Amino acid sequence: MIDAKLDEEVAEYHKDQNLEEPADLLEVIYAAAMARGYNIEELERTRAEKTAKRGTFTKKLILKEIIDICQK
Repeated sequence: MIDAKLDEEVAEYHKDQNLEEPADLLEVIYAAAMARGYNIEELERTRAEKTAKRGTFTKKLILKEIIDICQK
């Protein structure tokens, strides 16, 4: 059920794009994490680790490919 609710909230965000929709998305994401046995602190720690390693979307850039120039 939580995955269906997430799909519903994403669709609402695409339609309305007001601040309430991302807030609703966060609530569903928190519920999904907890339903799978994680807590909010674990979710936030994982998010922070990923952003430290890979960056954020604040510059509106998306990494499409990584090329390892040291690979032989």
